[in-house]
Amino acid sequence: MPVTRKIFLGSTVAAASAAVLSSRQAAAAADMGAPAASTASARAPVHFHILKQNEYDHAGMIKKLHVVSQHKQVFESVAPLVVAPGIASVYIHMQNAMNAYQFSFGLGSLPTLAVLIGPSIVFALNDAAWQKYNIGAALNLDPVNTYYRASSKLDLNANPDDPSGVYQDWSAQAVLKRGGSFMVCHNATTAVAMLFAGKMGLNPQDVLTDFKANMLPGFMLVPAGVATVQLAQENGWKLYTII
Repeated sequence: MPVTRKIFLGSTVAAASAAVLSSRQAAAAADMGAPAASTASARAPVHFHILKQNEYDHAGMIKKLHVVSQHKQVFESVAPLVVAPGIASVYIHMQNAMNAYQFSFGLGSLPTLAVLIGPSIVFALNDAAWQKYNIGAALNLDPVNTYYRASSKLDLNANPDDPSGVYQDWSAQAVLKRGGSFMVCHNATTAVAMLFAGKMGLNPQDVLTDFKANMLPGFMLVPAGVATVQLAQENGWKLYTII
């Protein structure tokens, strides 16, 4: 039975807890005479490694956030929402915003940035990861990450109303072609890796390492998505939330 987005969101921490609870911890609790019920009701041992500046592209993150523009918009994406088959909500919203600024308002290009937190981090993973961990079935999405791949030739000289042109292309690649950016929360990536590790009986750290190795071009890992959204706003980006 597929896992719904609601169940996935609600169970992420719980599943992560089960995945990281080692047999050594359980044995220690038993040695101290702790009853099973109190062990089960103890605070979940969820741990997120706090990245230091030399463990991610800090300079690259700051450079993207310091883009000089009167108009720039940051999109916070939590759930991997899909508005139609093959169309991710976050990408079509980014494209619609850029189209309005460029063609309807006459204000030129609009820098856009999506920060993926929560289960939406799966959008940053390639087809190999989607197939290996059966991500599509778990979240009722496509079997592979079709949401990333362009449906157009990515020609910036296309007519904005051309249904086969880049401006009507609701993919991550189209957003990237137009100068959009993507940042991926390391904490959320850790939690989602724990969840899939728990479901598949794997080592959470191994799955996290695999996720990092299978991140798509154009997606930058950042320490904490929630803090990155705040930092973006401090640098003049206006927030649009995609729940």
